[in-house]
Amino acid sequence: MFKLKSDDTAAKSETRSGLSRRGFLKGALVGAGALSVGGYEAVAQMVGGPSVRGWGVPPGLVRIDSNENALGPSPRAVEAVLSLVTSINRYGQNPDLLGKLARRHGVPVVEWTDSPFAPVHDAWVAVGAGSSDLLFAIGHAYIREGTEIVESLPGFGFITRFAGVANADPVRVPLLAGMKPDLDGLSNAVTDRTAVVVVTSPGNPTGQLTPLSQLKPFVASIPERVLVLVDEAYIEFAENEADREGAASLIADHPNVIVTRTFSKVFGMAGMRVGYALAQPTVISRINSHRANTLTLLSTHAASAALDDETHLRRSRNLVIEGKRYFYEQLDAMGIEYAPSESSFVMMNMKTDVDELVRRLREDHNVRVGNAKARWNIEGWIRVTAGLPEENEAFIAALKKVMMSS
Repeated sequence: MFKLKSDDTAAKSETRSGLSRRGFLKGALVGAGALSVGGYEAVAQMVGGPSVRGWGVPPGLVRIDSNENALGPSPRAVEAVLSLVTSINRYGQNPDLLGKLARRHGVPVVEWTDSPFAPVHDAWVAVGAGSSDLLFAIGHAYIREGTEIVESLPGFGFITRFAGVANADPVRVPLLAGMKPDLDGLSNAVTDRTAVVVVTSPGNPTGQLTPLSQLKPFVASIPERVLVLVDEAYIEFAENEADREGAASLIADHPNVIVTRTFSKVFGMAGMRVGYALAQPTVISRINSHRANTLTLLSTHAASAALDDETHLRRSRNLVIEGKRYFYEQLDAMGIEYAPSESSFVMMNMKTDVDELVRRLREDHNVRVGNAKARWNIEGWIRVTAGLPEENEAFIAALKKVMMSS
């Protein structure tokens, strides 16, 4: 079981705050200026229920378990899709997307044509049907029987799960205190059998970002024959603009570095399945040779349009940042431990049977959150995505009601 801090430290924190699970009602609900239980339940009922309306889900459902963008897609992306719905009898792709991505990350520009069948040579960018499509291609291209894949534990684990398909060996390196990745441990785990080392920044499910100042010497410590995969699916949510630049600047000097990103998170296009990878042309060519022609006319035009909508990107990021701050305030008041996050979600230590907690949130209140025990074997923790303000409030209200009745 992963622990962010010792039980003694947690107990002292609860004592200082004057809150505990058992004293929750007294401290949080019936203290000075607080609502009565009956009044609180009335408000909680209004906050939750059919009055909550999230984008892309039925009324009343609070789905904050899958790290989707609660703001919805860019209106420009929607307009691009609508303008082409009568053309889906044709093959095609947006010819501007590859060049836009290259310019966005400062790598040499190679342009597409509008035909998905035209070969592209010497590209520094590969685009796939979500970053998972590219991760799968990376696994096929680099992992062989008897090789090793080094990755943090807990972590996203896509590449290490692929190891089972290839009869390779996963090597999982435990996180440090505060859910930080152990870069020295990852580096020391590399052997002559290592094929790929994975760094996810920000981490999933941890939300911890690995700054470039730490990533640069780490990459330098890895032999050039080993692929260093930096998965940056959530990096656009980082509060510091410099952190959002990510690892793309390392590619020019390190032919073994590949960076993956996605349109599923901050761009709000999870249902369109668009992701991309940045690397030197030899790496891009190798992974492209292991992936199918999975892009669509609609997805590439939507992605290209989304890249032009900086207002939507900024609003999406700010929505998440404000949502996380709301969570922090509420969790501090409730005496619940959490891991501050640079991603779109927050890990919360409920110190209880999370299987039961998640079930009751879902069945009694129509609120869905991530079960970190079921997904990553992290006892007592849940992972909650920052949603719309009313979704966040409905979750907190439901959480309080479940805790009250426990």
